[in-house]
Amino acid sequence: MEQSKEYNRTEMNQLMAETDDFFAQFNQLDQQVYAEGAISKENKELMGLAISIVTKCDECILYHLEQCIELAISREKMIEAIKIGVIGGGSVTYPQARFAFKTLQEKHLL
Repeated sequence: MEQSKEYNRTEMNQLMAETDDFFAQFNQLDQQVYAEGAISKENKELMGLAISIVTKCDECILYHLEQCIELAISREKMIEAIKIGVIGGGSVTYPQARFAFKTLQEKHLL
């Protein structure tokens, strides 16, 4: 996975989990919540993408786009999730939508 920050997300998550059990427990909870269940993993990742737009978290947008790509979720579904985020967050979320589109473009999906 391409890193948008000057650190490796996976390595930092591991360091945090090893440093304090809170982070280990949170990571486990996150994995459980995003696992296949009554709601498909695909839909959960699309929800995560929309939420990431609303909360204006570029690192989260990158993560959920990567997960969507890994799950072979269609470009059209990813764009709909981005639009839901923009509708929910308003015009102030346009920078995150642009970031998401830039990422899709870099992945040759646009």
